[in-house]
Amino acid sequence: MKLLEFIFHLVTPLILGKTVGKLSTKSAPRQYKKLKQPPFAPPRKIFAPMWTFLYLTMGLAHAIVNKKGDRKASRLFKVHLIINFTWSFLFFRLRKRQLALVNSVMIWVTMYAVLSKFFKVSRLSGIILLPYTLWTTFAAYLTLGSWYLNRKK
Repeated sequence: MKLLEFIFHLVTPLILGKTVGKLSTKSAPRQYKKLKQPPFAPPRKIFAPMWTFLYLTMGLAHAIVNKKGDRKASRLFKVHLIINFTWSFLFFRLRKRQLALVNSVMIWVTMYAVLSKFFKVSRLSGIILLPYTLWTTFAAYLTLGSWYLNRKK
């Protein structure tokens, strides 16, 4: 049973992330192509493999923390995931780029809280989250740049 619970926590962010992506980003390729992008914006084909990797690492870090029994850290992570998943709806589905920018800040703030908490519970889980933390910072920059360069549209 413990193995199934571990696997559940491992794959949940990936499954939910893919589902949210399908529901909110149908027009994302067309939108991304039309938007002016800030310097260093990657090609859109980078995002799917990057998010797959990141969701799996997030799930792994959460599975480790969950195994340690820290419910507060687990709840904080779940709140963070909800905020993270909201970004796609705001940016692509609703085309509310400025709200997506505010959401990016919320993602980053809650990510920092999750990272701090996970490091306290398990150093390994904190280390596992470092690529996601870097990507979250980069994604906030991309959101800011995209909003700024396209704000008159």
